[in-house]
Amino acid sequence: MKVLCFLTSLLLIGCGATQPVRTLEEGKTEILSSLGGPIIPLEGFAIPSPYLNLGVAFGYSNNVTLYTNTHLTALLFKDIGLDGGAAVRLTTQEHVIPEITLNSRMYFFWDVVRSNNKRLFPMVTVVGSYGTGNRSLVYFGVDHLLQLHQPDLFLSPLFGYQFPLSEPMSAQVEMKWLASNKNTRHGIFEGTTFGAGGIGIFFGASYKIQ
Repeated sequence: MKVLCFLTSLLLIGCGATQPVRTLEEGKTEILSSLGGPIIPLEGFAIPSPYLNLGVAFGYSNNVTLYTNTHLTALLFKDIGLDGGAAVRLTTQEHVIPEITLNSRMYFFWDVVRSNNKRLFPMVTVVGSYGTGNRSLVYFGVDHLLQLHQPDLFLSPLFGYQFPLSEPMSAQVEMKWLASNKNTRHGIFEGTTFGAGGIGIFFGASYKIQ
């Protein structure tokens, strides 16, 4: 129960990089991964939580990408963590106008050992991005996460950079102001925040397989 509460807390103030930042070409498939999370205290040090996701994205059309992720860190504690959704391109980049992507997903968590405490968390992310070179992007936006079992809304502004590592592989680095609309002076993240929300650092990677 305590582990599930901890994982839920990680989710509520961010447990994954924004993926995908832009939609894929129709018919293209990518393997996705994300590592990182909110900065937490550990034996006197403050480090990003090592929260790991692994997933896949598919270009349903040039303007719509479908994706799903498995939360591997949750599995280590015998909890199921899954998410899935769709990214939709709203505008393309033109001069000062960024490419805007609407990303809608649903998170699901379940305590397998006790077979209870199922949780659903819908989230909508709006991201604007500018191409800065060959497959490189600077992006910015905000997560809107809704807690259903005790209705609440968590807002997390974000900023990141995506860049190529090789022809099929790209990486991204992202920083979030997690739960920026909430008082986080007390609780599990006390001491790692500055009153309203806290900072999270995330590292993502994608690999084209088709």
